[in-house]
Amino acid sequence: MNSQVLSLCCCLALIAGIAATSVSTNETDCPQMCPAIYQPVCGTDGFNLKEFASLCNLKASNCRRARNAQTVYAATDMAWCTSKKVENLAQQLNIKLDSAGCLKPCPMIYKPLCVTNGEYRGLVSNDCSLEIFNCALMAAGVNTAKLLRILQAETC
Repeated sequence: MNSQVLSLCCCLALIAGIAATSVSTNETDCPQMCPAIYQPVCGTDGFNLKEFASLCNLKASNCRRARNAQTVYAATDMAWCTSKKVENLAQQLNIKLDSAGCLKPCPMIYKPLCVTNGEYRGLVSNDCSLEIFNCALMAAGVNTAKLLRILQAETC
């Protein structure tokens, strides 16, 4: 009797171990509920930007997308989701780039930078241009927290 109980327990443990390590395609294996804590996360699938309420929501979405053979979202800088893309940053920010002390010669090398101040995002031609933009913003009395920063070293 004891050996039968021991054999049964071993078999159940073996089955449980196999089930725990197998990958299921069942939708219920993905997290269904996340804590109701709002800590927004921005994600991108390479083409689209999407804001998630939390990292848990991003992971749950990615689990379901992976099950359906869709591209998953990668967490990225929140400014991608919260800033508005504009074509002419100087005009949108209402600054003059020829402000006294800011204008300087820059190399004619195009190394585009996607930049943001948290509200707007746009393109500057190189790091020298970014310095001119930030100098003009400071000359206009803009808070240092609203200066432009690099999102990525290429086009937006």
